[in-house]
Amino acid sequence: MKFPNRKIQIAIISVGSLSLIWLAAWFAVGSGIPSGVSVSGIDIGGKTKVAAISDLKFQMSKKVQSNINLTAKTASISISPKSAGISVDLAATIEKAPKRTLNPINLFSLLTSKTDLRPTLKLDKEKFIKALRPLEIRTTKAARDATITFKELEPQVVSSLSGTEIDRKKAIKAVEKYWLKKNVIKLSMKTVKPKARAKDATALLEFARQAVSEQLTINVSAQPIVVTPTEIAQSLAFRTSPGKSGKLAPIWVKENFTQQVGLRWSKFVREPIDASFAMVDGSPRVQPSMDGSDVPDSKLNEAVIPALSKAGPFRVASVVPELVKAKVTTEMAGGLGIKDVIGTFTTNYPYAEYRLINIHRAAQWMDGTIVQPGEIFSYNKVVGERTEARGFVPGIMIDNGVFKKDLGGGVSQLATTLWNAAWFSGLELVQHKPHSFYISRYPAGRESTVAWPNIDVKFKNNSGYPIFVDTSFTNSSVTVSIYGTKFVEVATESGPKTNFVEHEIYEEDSIECIYQAGVDGFSITVDRILKREGIEFKREKYRTRYVPEDRVICTNPEAKWMNPPLKVQRGEGS
Repeated sequence: MKFPNRKIQIAIISVGSLSLIWLAAWFAVGSGIPSGVSVSGIDIGGKTKVAAISDLKFQMSKKVQSNINLTAKTASISISPKSAGISVDLAATIEKAPKRTLNPINLFSLLTSKTDLRPTLKLDKEKFIKALRPLEIRTTKAARDATITFKELEPQVVSSLSGTEIDRKKAIKAVEKYWLKKNVIKLSMKTVKPKARAKDATALLEFARQAVSEQLTINVSAQPIVVTPTEIAQSLAFRTSPGKSGKLAPIWVKENFTQQVGLRWSKFVREPIDASFAMVDGSPRVQPSMDGSDVPDSKLNEAVIPALSKAGPFRVASVVPELVKAKVTTEMAGGLGIKDVIGTFTTNYPYAEYRLINIHRAAQWMDGTIVQPGEIFSYNKVVGERTEARGFVPGIMIDNGVFKKDLGGGVSQLATTLWNAAWFSGLELVQHKPHSFYISRYPAGRESTVAWPNIDVKFKNNSGYPIFVDTSFTNSSVTVSIYGTKFVEVATESGPKTNFVEHEIYEEDSIECIYQAGVDGFSITVDRILKREGIEFKREKYRTRYVPEDRVICTNPEAKWMNPPLKVQRGEGS
């Protein structure tokens, strides 16, 4: 009998030994997750996928539910992962773990290597951006487009300025990378370039000079209105059109124009009158609507701008008023089945021109709003953004506990009035935010501010019947009445003011300084009590903490809002 060659014998033995070693390694690695694998430092080696997911869910529960702290510039916010649409996809995370393979090199590597997996995140971009907005509001500096303004009748170029804002794409990447690793995640800012530069404005200087060189005639249904060069200068603006590639162009600002010419214009146009309600013999009765007539802003602009570049008898713009239907018709109001005033409230305010304009403008936008059963009323949605183009003017508002000047200052007066009308109507209160410090003309603990777009006043029509929101105003007060069908009785109990904190006093030498009188901070609880047939069935507690309003003394003699004239104009949200 012949035996195989010895080399062959050795080879067979070696192969057999290696097979045994490979087999041992194969079983040592196992069918589960290889040893040495962890997720954010949590060991899951040797476990099945199901067991690993269960273990991770338990050990990471507290961490993934903790608020995420974000900072940009000098501002910071804390957001909950749930509200920001951020969660850990544990199944996808486990799938990244190395797997047992037939390759012996990879197989032996799994026995000795260590792998710490980064959790796979699920991020809802829309929810995250919404949660990021409060931080964006505090850190965004809008770019300023170059434009042209008039000093008397001389056009002057206003240079552009770059702005800054949070880089949203990088913010998402930073959260995906550092969440569960860092206590505070710093977000990057990016530069926002203006659409229009000084050269764009300079190119329009000749047009601007010609525009105010002589009077303009506007024919309204063949009836002439003569507009003086000064009135033209007050009505003409230069703005960029919407969109990324918006160009700087002249625009006729109708709001400014109508304020300048007054009756010379208003005698040719008529505001539509919405249907409303008035109490007659103790019951609400529909006051009929009336259609109006006006020249659309776009058509007035199309007629006027070309005429401003002409001279002499050719400087004529012709327009014809068009029918403007009432927003709320008599038929609409009559079909609501209104039976009662279910809530009404009036607040008073000291006179200031900006306040008067902004409150009246916001009240006009709100007036006549119909809210069907189950619908949610939103102040911001109904009134819209407070912009110059929509008739709002700069005024005093509160920003991070101090006064500043901005468009729409004063509109929180209407927000507080609306909130209280909804309070006493018994409607479901959905959202409000008290002012940071107490304003004496408002009921303590029962008031609200607003700011575009996130700080809002919302309530839900849970009455089971349609409701109608009616506004009225004078030069010193504003009233909101909610008409519908009475479905609940409302009582209020206010607790004592507690936890007083004294305000501080400091001086500011800035030309932008705004005087603040100073009010101590305190806490207060107010209960809304809901009853039916005199029996209480629900009590809602609202706890409010007011921070102190520091006393700010302006030392710069050129500061516009000096001490103490603003004392009667204090405390506006935006």
